[in-house]
Amino acid sequence: MRLLLCFLLGLTSTLSWAQTCLSHIDDIDYIMTAKKDGTFRFAKKTKVQTLELDSLPPFSTYLSSAREWIDTRNPRANLPCPVHTETVKLLQAQGSLEADLTVSDLLSPFELRHPNGNKAVLLLHGLTDSPFSYHSLAAFFYRQGFTVRTVLLPGHGSAASDLQEVSFKQWQALANYAIARTSKDFEQVIIGGYSTGAALALANLIERPVPRQVRALMLWSPATEPHNKQGWLAKWIDRIPFVNWIDKDADIDFAKYESFPFAAASLAHEAMRRIDSEHLAKANLPNLPLFIVQSEVDTTIDAQATLALAKAWYNPQARPNSDKDMLVYYGNPQTATDYLGKDFPLHSYACQANQPPCNKILDLSHVSVINAPNHPYYGAQGRYRNCGSYLEDDKAYRQCKTQPQVLIGERSAANLAKGPLKRLTYNPFYAELERDMRTFLERVHE
Repeated sequence: MRLLLCFLLGLTSTLSWAQTCLSHIDDIDYIMTAKKDGTFRFAKKTKVQTLELDSLPPFSTYLSSAREWIDTRNPRANLPCPVHTETVKLLQAQGSLEADLTVSDLLSPFELRHPNGNKAVLLLHGLTDSPFSYHSLAAFFYRQGFTVRTVLLPGHGSAASDLQEVSFKQWQALANYAIARTSKDFEQVIIGGYSTGAALALANLIERPVPRQVRALMLWSPATEPHNKQGWLAKWIDRIPFVNWIDKDADIDFAKYESFPFAAASLAHEAMRRIDSEHLAKANLPNLPLFIVQSEVDTTIDAQATLALAKAWYNPQARPNSDKDMLVYYGNPQTATDYLGKDFPLHSYACQANQPPCNKILDLSHVSVINAPNHPYYGAQGRYRNCGSYLEDDKAYRQCKTQPQVLIGERSAANLAKGPLKRLTYNPFYAELERDMRTFLERVHE
């Protein structure tokens, strides 16, 4: 009997361990049930002590605190997650990650230490994202000689319900801490932000004194102004009892929330409000080189507002470092040139039908620009499919998740009208992006 019991316990343990973060990513019936029931939409209720950031604790202390948050609040934190990005391999070589990865390992903020030790890049992720979104860019910056630091925005790394429990002041406090702490630890600092993280970084640098160590600002798909011009209503709708969610998805993506509460829209609006055209016009913009990446057909952010940001910033007479600015624009270059002028430093790329590197890709999405095609999860051969365009249409949702051949691009009305479409999650022009980023960094450090 004892032998039988031991066997059964061992079998149960083995079956449990066989579950990974990828176990159900292709199981459409499981996904549909998770979408309906909110299986991964809600965080664990265990309380976590908040780290006091005003005293500028060591970055290692911050990393431990953020890891504790994920371990405590994320229902899948301890699930094995064998996704081996280039950044994972670098962190493992440094002893920062074990060989057997968990969800918590991949969601946690990290410090990828470079031997040179005197320059760093600080990366702030976007709304509903995690530091995992920077695994392609982190490896790039490391190869350029930078120590790479990432942070975890409050309310992230657990489950989408935690975005209902966070305040914008907490986001600000983290951005303030991360910039101040990194500027204290390194002689040269690049600040980088994707989407909402870009808005937080930009707002910090125009609202507060810029540390002398900060040399440049780099923004990918910056959250300048939403396509939905009614975003300001989100905070009022969020106060209506039992009206909590804009999107209810399966949250099958271990690294990014797919469900989206009204509270999150309210937070994003607050971030973007601080860098709108009115605030930029009044601000004393710092003399920092600016690098921006923007897709013309971005359905999350209004590309015209990003062009307005680039135009407001670019002023070589008032701020000499403006002559190092660069805009990488995925779309019709004439659109950008007509708005910015022919002298603006513009690098433009567009997908051509059935032509490399896009081939069958229609255009670039908001979420695609920071991931390399060889990314093992979001890349060209990655198993994850973004089908959030069809949350109210179960048939189309199933087709998007399961059909061998679907369209790939941004979730614009024009693209969705053509048939089942998965939102592009990697950048076919990533090699060109790395080349442009190298050029920009060379200008910054001339």
